[in-house]
Amino acid sequence: MRRLTFFVVALGIAWSAYWLIGKTAKEQVITAWLEGRRAAGWTVEYSDFQVAGFPNRFDSRFRDLELYSPVSGFGWATPEFHIFALSYRPNHIIAAFANRQVVTLPFEQIEINSDEMLASVVFAPDTLLAVDRISLTADNLDLDSSIGWRSRADRFSLATRRVVAGNFAHEVAFEATGVTPTNAFRNGLDPKGQLPLVIERVWLDLTLDFNAPWDRVAVESGAPEVTGIGLNDVAIRWGDLELKANGTLVVDPDGQINGRIGLVIRNWRQVLDLVVLAGLIGERTAVAVSNALSVLTAATENPESLSVPLVLENGAMVLGPVTIGPAPRFVRR
Repeated sequence: MRRLTFFVVALGIAWSAYWLIGKTAKEQVITAWLEGRRAAGWTVEYSDFQVAGFPNRFDSRFRDLELYSPVSGFGWATPEFHIFALSYRPNHIIAAFANRQVVTLPFEQIEINSDEMLASVVFAPDTLLAVDRISLTADNLDLDSSIGWRSRADRFSLATRRVVAGNFAHEVAFEATGVTPTNAFRNGLDPKGQLPLVIERVWLDLTLDFNAPWDRVAVESGAPEVTGIGLNDVAIRWGDLELKANGTLVVDPDGQINGRIGLVIRNWRQVLDLVVLAGLIGERTAVAVSNALSVLTAATENPESLSVPLVLENGAMVLGPVTIGPAPRFVRR
């Protein structure tokens, strides 16, 4: 019995020592990283930082945290921020965000309000801390920009997972429900207010190829650039309109996008009317598109449902047999 008691006491002392060493190391690593960013010209401010959570967790707690990178123009300010990690698995962290945050972008600030926002990140167990997978969820998410736009969603979720066989590729799943778009988006696409105020659902299942890994270097020096986009499953439902898409796109070094997307559009005539009202294509082009698509759908079971390829090639977009305008480009930094 004495031996068992001695063993339990010794084990408790050893675990306490391990936790204390881990706590001290975590404090030193985080403090060193913050000081390194400050030395690189970042704004780094906080009123309090501590690591707690004995005996099974390392909980890093910040108050009045403010970070800003002059190189990227990105910043973040929050009244509180908690990072939770199990003491026996420190490369998997869970982050709990404040109900109000402010994100700084190169040309605006966005105030983020939510009832609850949680994130989970798993890093590779090495010094570069490459991201293996991420999940982010938020309820009653509200975005309010300093340049005048506002948007919200009842529910928001984002998940990514590194593709082991890919070249810095990540699978990305995004879903938002009960989305209220910005006034600019709505007025540009639906100036006559024909659609409901709320988009019922936006769903994206993508594979994104990057030119570099998402790791500590990316955070400190700038985000990797997209080189390819796989649209595995895209679906948008907005009132009577529904859009589904899948395909593959390649992004050239100059930002030009090339590839082919298969589109399925319910009530495509209304969509075409909205595109014209928004000024995305001219009426003459719309007539040509309508005539061509009417021929394509005439013999189908439902002429109001359209299945057609969208091809982006040599700087142009071609919908079915009709060229509808220039292809979009990625703006490289």
